[in-house]
Amino acid sequence: MFEKIIKTIAGIISIITSPIIMPTYGMALSLWSTHLVFAPASTRWQVLLLTFAATAMLPVIVIFFLSKAGIIKHPSLNDRNDRPYVYAAATMTYLGIAIYLWRINSPQWLSMFMLAAAITAVVTMIVNFRWKISGHATAAGSLTTFTFFLCFKNLTLHNNEWLFVVMALVAGLVMTSRLILKRHTLSQVTAGFFNGVFWVALFELLAK
Repeated sequence: MFEKIIKTIAGIISIITSPIIMPTYGMALSLWSTHLVFAPASTRWQVLLLTFAATAMLPVIVIFFLSKAGIIKHPSLNDRNDRPYVYAAATMTYLGIAIYLWRINSPQWLSMFMLAAAITAVVTMIVNFRWKISGHATAAGSLTTFTFFLCFKNLTLHNNEWLFVVMALVAGLVMTSRLILKRHTLSQVTAGFFNGVFWVALFELLAK
């Protein structure tokens, strides 16, 4: 009974921290915890909803139609051979949002975050041809690192270091949930986490 409860909780955590929703969380964090909060509310909601539509809804639609067409075995994408299609779609949407942010003159650190997300998706897709690296852990590592830069480059409005602590704990929960559900091994979630950490750190260091 206890094991079933733990697996149910792990399943819920995996759903609400899916890689396709993490960019939306990062965007919300940027729009409501930095100086961007002073932008018109309509603009902030427009950017957030566009990010959600492109990076979350569009991949779901792609998964649905590929599943119906029999190109992928199951919408859960547990088979690593099913994942490249979705990673390719995610890469294109991340690049699209990055270009959109650049065109509306958003801060470079924000567009760089989305560009880094695109690169992590490409790397994850390439590695996935040989090895089932964790997309959940990659997304968690990306968002944890982005939160670190927001907090410690004084981009947040106040001393919000607690945001980084919370995100680090969430990342731990995400990786633990993947292990509990036996979707990945420890090495796969570790590699995924540092894949996200590396690319976001690199692009944020390059941002002006």
